[in-house]
Amino acid sequence: MSLNVALFNALSGLQVNQTALQVTSNNVANVNTPDYARKIHDQQNRVLGGVGAGVETAQIVRRIDQFLRRDLMKETTVLGNTQTRADYLNRMQSMFGSLGNNNALGNSISDLAVAIENVANSPEVAAHRFDAVNEAVEMAQYFNDMGTQVQQYRTQADAEISAAVTTINTELQVVSDLNAQIANNLLQGRPVGDLQDRRDVAVKTISEYMDLQEFTDSYGQIRLFTAAGRSLVSGTTVSTLSFTETPYMTANETYPATISGIYLNGGAVPPPSSDITGEVTTGKLGALIEMRDRALPAMTEQLDQLAAQLRDEVNRVHNRGANTPFGLGTAAGDAAAMYGSRSITTPGDPLTLGSDVTFAILDASGNAVIAPMTIAAGATTPAAILAAIDGHLTTAPGYGTAAWNNSRMEIKLEPGYRLAILDNGPAADLGDATITFDADGDTVSENYLGFSNFFGLNDMFETPALAGGVLAMENQGSGVGISSTMQVRQSIIDDPSYLSRGMLRGTPPTLTLGVGDNEIAQQLANAFGENFSYNSVAAGPSATSTTFSGYAGVILSFNASITSAADDAQEFQTFFFQDLQAKFQSEAGVNLDEELANMTIFLNAYNASARLVQAVDEMLETLLNL
Repeated sequence: MSLNVALFNALSGLQVNQTALQVTSNNVANVNTPDYARKIHDQQNRVLGGVGAGVETAQIVRRIDQFLRRDLMKETTVLGNTQTRADYLNRMQSMFGSLGNNNALGNSISDLAVAIENVANSPEVAAHRFDAVNEAVEMAQYFNDMGTQVQQYRTQADAEISAAVTTINTELQVVSDLNAQIANNLLQGRPVGDLQDRRDVAVKTISEYMDLQEFTDSYGQIRLFTAAGRSLVSGTTVSTLSFTETPYMTANETYPATISGIYLNGGAVPPPSSDITGEVTTGKLGALIEMRDRALPAMTEQLDQLAAQLRDEVNRVHNRGANTPFGLGTAAGDAAAMYGSRSITTPGDPLTLGSDVTFAILDASGNAVIAPMTIAAGATTPAAILAAIDGHLTTAPGYGTAAWNNSRMEIKLEPGYRLAILDNGPAADLGDATITFDADGDTVSENYLGFSNFFGLNDMFETPALAGGVLAMENQGSGVGISSTMQVRQSIIDDPSYLSRGMLRGTPPTLTLGVGDNEIAQQLANAFGENFSYNSVAAGPSATSTTFSGYAGVILSFNASITSAADDAQEFQTFFFQDLQAKFQSEAGVNLDEELANMTIFLNAYNASARLVQAVDEMLETLLNL
């Protein structure tokens, strides 16, 4: 009987050490496998009826520091956030170039200022006008490219959010499936270490995108929650995220008005209560939301503000000039010599002229062909003004017509004539008349400087609104996204001689436009050296007063500053994460020296158990031979 017990004990030793060697071989094989945690074979003595009966495998477990694991998951989330922010901010920075880069926006504005200064110095030189118009076109294109690029980055961020939601859903299902397998294996007393490794990989992947809360229940199953406490995985029950990608983004697209939220178990028609977009503030997903909804729109707002300020100030000066296009006829198919930018939807509303405004019809030499017409200061209406201009133009033998076209003032002239407008306002406003009118339909009248400027009859820059079919201008038309639409008026591109250089001279009724007059060109050049006020931008620079190119430098400097801070944060977080990962790996990773030592121990124990079996066998054979 005792020999049978000895044999049974020896066989148990063989089996347990064989299992231990199997665990060791698996550890060695996975020494370079990422996220593999070293498995430990725990054994215990077997007791039957109060008597020792050999040895048995207690459990095969992975030995990891759960506190380090928790911290590692948290820092994975932070690292994903800093990497994504730094990536997008560096892309934004690359749009501007550097402060010393000739391709920077501020340099493009400065180049235009220099070109206009050359026109002011030699207004009669056609080459200077051609260069100035080319520089204006290039600068507008620079605005367009940057405005469009920002929206492309927003579109890309939105696409990455969609991809992130898909990845998260996939990994949540993996966690749920593995929860079921782990609970089943534990119930059957089977190892679960490798399944836990795979589940940790899935949880880590989700952690890269969003912050998580988790705990393990008595069945060995992980339960996952969002940072706000919403359930993602509960045992084998898994939640689903849904998101609808916006395939083409413009500055008009905003969350939650037109951009989809991220919904948790929202169903076919997600209720607002299932929207978790605002709750995701960190991880890659949080950074992508921040870039799409705050950082990039802030960049658009800065560009739009600069474009609007430059447009308004340059147009105000340019409208004082008399270099308007010559007429091509008054037929329906003929182009307008002057086509206003402002839509007047209520031409019968009251309008007040703060000063007299004089209108002169000029020939190709710049001389008045008939006595000028003056609209006296005081109360009037846009309709009455249009009728007065039309009446002046139709004076025999007929020089043109004035009418409303899509609610905008359109003036057509007979060939060889141009219309020049002269405000007789105060010197403090450089002669501009003050126009008082409710242009934005809010029942409150606003003040505007310059008659031609108010109607936009001789604008140099136009900014079509992204929606609504109107041109955006002061107090009219949405200014959102106009940086991507800014353009030089086509008639100036077609003929740079229409670039305003001088203004009407003389005393009525004798008014002329001199070829060598540079007053307006000089005022245009001066505008590029003046300081103008810029409002603060949420997630952007504070309010400031500076020049056009100066504000371009402010945008560049602010973006460079936050990009540098993001790079520093990423560098620090990467170092911190790697250090924490190294500590975790030192606890959970495979140590070849230790595994080889264990292999020797288990092999010797296995050999000893085998020798014991052999000895018992010899003893049994001796008994049989008696």
